[in-house]
Amino acid sequence: MSDSPRPVSLDEAGHRYLERQLETAAEFGLGDPGPRRILDVGCGWGATLRHLADVFPNCPRLDGINVSAEQLAYCARKMPGTDRVRLYLCDAADIAELPDSDQPYDLVVARGAITHFPPRVYESAAAALARRMRPGGLLVVSETLYSEEFLAGQQPSPVDADHLALEHRKSLRYLTDVLRHTGFRIRDERVLPTQEDAARWVLDLKSNIDVHFPQGASPPLEAIRNMAGALAVALLRHEASVHSIVAERRDT
Repeated sequence: MSDSPRPVSLDEAGHRYLERQLETAAEFGLGDPGPRRILDVGCGWGATLRHLADVFPNCPRLDGINVSAEQLAYCARKMPGTDRVRLYLCDAADIAELPDSDQPYDLVVARGAITHFPPRVYESAAAALARRMRPGGLLVVSETLYSEEFLAGQQPSPVDADHLALEHRKSLRYLTDVLRHTGFRIRDERVLPTQEDAARWVLDLKSNIDVHFPQGASPPLEAIRNMAGALAVALLRHEASVHSIVAERRDT
């Protein structure tokens, strides 16, 4: 059964499920006075970071990191005028090097970023996050993960054809095992949204590219177009699912 009573836009869908994740996280300690420092890993074009700034108006510090200077520049232009938000051109594996290490993160959000990380980068990033978060701090992850059987049958694409690092597919077991090994406790894990809703939004993404680039798009957009069709099929076959994970930084 679909989670959505009516069709919604991609942006609205993203905000809706972020809200559901934050409601779940609140059960494990995001209460009054709320987080004092937040990190958005792979902040992209800034939609999640802007939403977090609205949801937590009393949070004095929100950081966003990305490896794309173009996306960070766009994010800076769209961010409301405030000195609360700071943007960093930073690889996820280098999170431990971010400024102000004496101010640990209370909340870290990673939505759709881990899928792009090679395994060694993900493992380094998880360890770095553990060092920079306060005990009891929460990590909120939203990620497309694949069944072990599906991954066993996949052939890797040539490196020069993987324009957006989309071939670093991961399983739920691998993702959560790394978190546990690096100092986190899994507090909540669920499929969110449903496969049907996720497939519909992935196909909406493909449709947007089809409409705006009918004669062909740039290699990165073509990679997204091709990925979207294959991912929608995998979702509907239950070979892939979008998982919401809330993990707590354990006491050292």
